[in-house]
Amino acid sequence: MARRKLRVLWNYFGRYQLVVTLLAFFTSASLLAQSRWVTSATSGLLPPPPQDQDLHHYRRDRNLKRYLDSVQLLIEPSSSQSLCQGVEEVPLLVMVSSAPSHLDSRQAIRQTWAQKLPTFFVLGLDSPEIDEEMVDIYIEAKLYGDMVVYDFADHYQNLTLKTALMLQWSQRRCPQAEALFKTDDDVFVNPWTFRALVKEHANHQLIGYKINNTKVHRDEYTKWYLPRWLYPEETISEYLSGTGYIINGEYIERILKAAHRMPIINLEDVYLTNIVAKNLHLTLSHDRRLSPHKPWMRFGCSYWGLASVHSLSPGEIAHAWSRIEPLAKQFEEGVDVCGIFGFLSGDMFLY
Repeated sequence: MARRKLRVLWNYFGRYQLVVTLLAFFTSASLLAQSRWVTSATSGLLPPPPQDQDLHHYRRDRNLKRYLDSVQLLIEPSSSQSLCQGVEEVPLLVMVSSAPSHLDSRQAIRQTWAQKLPTFFVLGLDSPEIDEEMVDIYIEAKLYGDMVVYDFADHYQNLTLKTALMLQWSQRRCPQAEALFKTDDDVFVNPWTFRALVKEHANHQLIGYKINNTKVHRDEYTKWYLPRWLYPEETISEYLSGTGYIINGEYIERILKAAHRMPIINLEDVYLTNIVAKNLHLTLSHDRRLSPHKPWMRFGCSYWGLASVHSLSPGEIAHAWSRIEPLAKQFEEGVDVCGIFGFLSGDMFLY
């Protein structure tokens, strides 16, 4: 059979064309297999990484408290708008990392799951046209009363600072919060499953999707770049995915105080849930329902068994909400939602 196929190829291509085709095939396969090595070997020939990837300021100062003290709070909800003002108990506070240009994402969240959970958006500034950007942000903040805006460059490498600002703001403005959920504006939350998860983990310290023994990214062209002079170890023993994790309210102040003593790094989830958490001997509780993935099938039951889902566009957030709202009504009536179709939110159906 193999000889017959080879003869057909020979007759179709001719001797010269067949040799050229086979050489091209094996050359392409070889280049593909060696692409990682080639990228590494030629990285010195590439142009410098983007400016917001520059981490050299950490060589001068890695003191988180000094960074926090240098950042000015520009906008926050008024006392009449705050969801925490005059309330004795706040079972859960959600703080969403957003960016000025992500209005569509904030709107999608406001129109869906934030209607069921007390939610604030935290952002910095990211436009060279600061005055124009501030006007838009101010109007939005006054309209919705759910934005906390700081004067710092809003980009991925400043996420540690941004998350620390979230903790600091929550301590000052909502100290009665029993739990703080830190997440991103491309995350969909199922409030019903989420509340059940929070209740189950009421006495736990840090809850999220735990990642174990992961290799450190040393390629400076990735946003997860972590140079050896910031983090000398080659692997990270454990941490909670930064796409969404819960901090028990009892430990927020302790985490902040410990962070003031620990040299800062650029990856906020590794910094807070590994470096700082280990210093305080805090336990990381894994719960797959706080997923850094999303379903590849978009049925209601694909979302129902998950508390949070990552990497959704504003349109996908709206779609997911439209699928779980009917299920929520059944759930509130005591119906066993999804039943045998609960497997649709299993790991094998996520990517």
